[in-house]
Amino acid sequence: MKNGLNKQGSKPRWAKRFADKRQNKAEFSNNKNHSDPALANRIFSAFKDGILVTDAKLQIIDVNESFSRVTGYSREEALGQKPQLLSSGRHGPDYYERMWQQLEQNGVWQGTIWNRRKNGEVYPEWLSIEALTDRRGDVTHYTAVFSDLSKHKDIHNQIHLMAYYDSLTGLPNRQLFSDRLDLSLSLARREKQKVALFFMDLDRFKDINDSLGHTTGDQLLNAVANRLTNSLRQSDTIARLGGDEFTVILSGIQDNEKALNVANKILDCFQQPFRVGRRDIHISTSIGISLYPEHSTDSEHLVRHADTAMYQAKEAGKNRFMLYTPQMGSQHKMRVTLENELRKALTENSLKLAYQPQIDLTSNKIITIEALARWNHPEIGAIPPNHFIPIAEKCGLINDLGSWVLHSACSQLAKWRQQIGIDLRIAVNVSGIQLLEGRLDSDVRLALNANKLPPSSLELEITESVLMLENHEALNVLSNIKQMGVLISIDDFGTGYSSLSYIKRFDIDKLKIDRSFICDVSSSDCDRQLVRTIINMGHDLSLKVTAEGIEDKLQLDFLQESGCDLAQGYYISPPVSSGELTQLLQEAQRRLQAQTTDETDCLDPI
Repeated sequence: MKNGLNKQGSKPRWAKRFADKRQNKAEFSNNKNHSDPALANRIFSAFKDGILVTDAKLQIIDVNESFSRVTGYSREEALGQKPQLLSSGRHGPDYYERMWQQLEQNGVWQGTIWNRRKNGEVYPEWLSIEALTDRRGDVTHYTAVFSDLSKHKDIHNQIHLMAYYDSLTGLPNRQLFSDRLDLSLSLARREKQKVALFFMDLDRFKDINDSLGHTTGDQLLNAVANRLTNSLRQSDTIARLGGDEFTVILSGIQDNEKALNVANKILDCFQQPFRVGRRDIHISTSIGISLYPEHSTDSEHLVRHADTAMYQAKEAGKNRFMLYTPQMGSQHKMRVTLENELRKALTENSLKLAYQPQIDLTSNKIITIEALARWNHPEIGAIPPNHFIPIAEKCGLINDLGSWVLHSACSQLAKWRQQIGIDLRIAVNVSGIQLLEGRLDSDVRLALNANKLPPSSLELEITESVLMLENHEALNVLSNIKQMGVLISIDDFGTGYSSLSYIKRFDIDKLKIDRSFICDVSSSDCDRQLVRTIINMGHDLSLKVTAEGIEDKLQLDFLQESGCDLAQGYYISPPVSSGELTQLLQEAQRRLQAQTTDETDCLDPI
């Protein structure tokens, strides 16, 4: 059986003439138009592709330097051998039979072939073989010109990786995930099996990314990907769709219990912190699950349902999984509707502010008024802030909403101070996202200047988690605001990451005790002690302390006895409109004037 000349390349037409220069010098000398043999020698040696020349019996009579560089065989080792010296063993007899048939019919053969280097490495090459004949048409030589394709294969592999795998984690990307999901569903239909699709989102990943930096965030994503890979079966597909979104495809499962067990296993693998650099980072995940064929028989709806269930897991408190139900679909549609309606409400200025006063527990005077955003939809009715504010944060509207609250509240405060003549302060809640955007300090300055308000008349309420941000720009914004003279209050104190070092670092002015500690002070010794401790701690740090959620007189009396500075709640006044609060302020001002007149009348004449 003849063996092919296992070499590839794009053979120039002139190569067949100089390739056999050593054996056919007479042919060159008899050709009046031949090139200089020395020049042919130089070209033969310098040619970038490998060149191999055999006689009619397939014995190698010459090779160039590129042949030796690619194959590892020196010229001396190759001479006298046959091309099967390079055979990889990957091609059967039929392959070479077709090669020789084409060579005999056309005199030329071209194609991709696998050969073996001297060191044993198998590599692909593009090979062009040409038969050289004399004047009678008899074959005298064969020339083979070849190019090493191994580097091209590497490039092809890189293109494949870029097209189908996530460059950060190495997991399948969205394209490959879609292909595998379709394949899993096809197999499940044929085998009468189930498929479970998990849609995962890391909880509070944005806070970590913003506070510790994107490099740390990327390292955390890698650590999560590795732990998931080690926790699940090799047959399960784990993909990263982008950001902190991961998916898992469980194929070939027999019952739903298997999917729920795997979901619990994933949650358990997040219990231990992730080691990133020198940090231990704790993070959890929320998982939504949809099932084939119960929830849908096509990939698009399965993905949509799993995504919907994941959002329900987020809203239910995070760090959990939820199985899709049809009711979730209507809730998801409602959330999308609310997002669109909220955009419209902000554009049309149809949101309103409600105002809830805080009283000084020593003088019973209204000192501060908290501005609260309210949304009364013309068809749906009143939509609670804990519904539409998270939507605003998720869809990128929180900056617009926060700016509107800030400017509207400052404008109303300026009217009260001018009309009633009371030295009031307005309190406005601030989202951590507003600080991270880096525009809040300029917005605060603009609102104060536009309404000719002193900085001390504005109080910004932030949560404890905002203080934990290590984002340089966010911390600069907060520092700039504090340097203006604006007061900073920690809202919902005691429910987050309480840290005295952060309170000291940012020169906080007030602590606001969360209502959850106040509601049971009348019946719980533990809550009473906690509240007293917070009040005493605040005073030791020269901070004012406000209690919110006052619902009855017993709670108010306890706070007064405990030395709390300010109180806020429905027992004092529910959130009211600007007009209603204007009446309250005017009545309070009249009582104060009447009290001052009575005290003056009681003075003894001089």
